[in-house]
Amino acid sequence: MTPTLFDVYEILGLVVDGDPVTCRPIKDMRKFIEDNLGIVPDGNLARLRHTWLKANFKELLRDAAPVQVYRYTRAYLLFLISVTIFADALVSTVPTRYLQFFEDIEGANTYAWGAAALAFLYHSLGKACTFKRRHFSGSATLMQLTTCFGI
Repeated sequence: MTPTLFDVYEILGLVVDGDPVTCRPIKDMRKFIEDNLGIVPDGNLARLRHTWLKANFKELLRDAAPVQVYRYTRAYLLFLISVTIFADALVSTVPTRYLQFFEDIEGANTYAWGAAALAFLYHSLGKACTFKRRHFSGSATLMQLTTCFGI
């Protein structure tokens, strides 16, 4: 069984048409992170650790300013896509470049997340077959439901 764009839409409910999920180069990663999240981690800025995201964006105060609400929302969405549609069983980090899709929270739904999820899954499966990897990357939900039910 091979998952299709239709399967992605039906199973995951992700939009399959829209703006492409392609990253643009980020010139100043430190400033980019600070502008979008308000704080910058120590160390490697190309990937953000899940533990760092959880520690710094665990609980939003009730009287938080709108800018804080947006920052916490960006952090949550970044974590969410890294454990669902762009999941990688070997790493507990997320590429910082994905943060650019949440700079404009209201515009995040214009991207073809379903197409990106399927492309990521196909790429991962190709690497697993070619390089005999023993781990799975991509949407496990999509893969399981497609193969179990022949959707």
